[in-house]
Amino acid sequence: MDALKEHPAGEIVPLEPAEYSRCGVIWDMEKNREQARRWYQELLEGNRSVFIFRRNGEWLAEIALVRDTGDPDYTVAGRRAYLSRLIVRPEYRRQGLGGRLVDFLAEKAREEGFTELSLGVDDANTAALCLYRKKGFTRVLYEGEDQYGKYKKLLKIL
Repeated sequence: MDALKEHPAGEIVPLEPAEYSRCGVIWDMEKNREQARRWYQELLEGNRSVFIFRRNGEWLAEIALVRDTGDPDYTVAGRRAYLSRLIVRPEYRRQGLGGRLVDFLAEKAREEGFTELSLGVDDANTAALCLYRKKGFTRVLYEGEDQYGKYKKLLKIL
């Protein structure tokens, strides 16, 4: 993998499908087996692009850009893409990795011609809500509740 964005403390690189199982060092793929299979299929189909933040070869975080979720709050063809799966390993949180990944993904979405970026976040995830607001996700598209609790769909204009 060639580095797309160098940083003194690490680099952001695209995930190759053959290395998908390595994401297990970032999140519990076994516990989320059904979603992991669906996301892998989206990666193979080109609907999902995953980017890894790594330092000295160690995988610390990931983020994904999804082009079509089937939900018009999240994606609109040619206009709105979806930020999916921002995950930073617990021991590397609060070091700015999430912010760098959000900025990186917003730029990738712009490069692909999108003018909006959306995401979903649980209300209980106050650290993520704070980060997303700081990064410009200020428009609330929807507020709801599912089996995991209350959440919001947020939008950022690129």
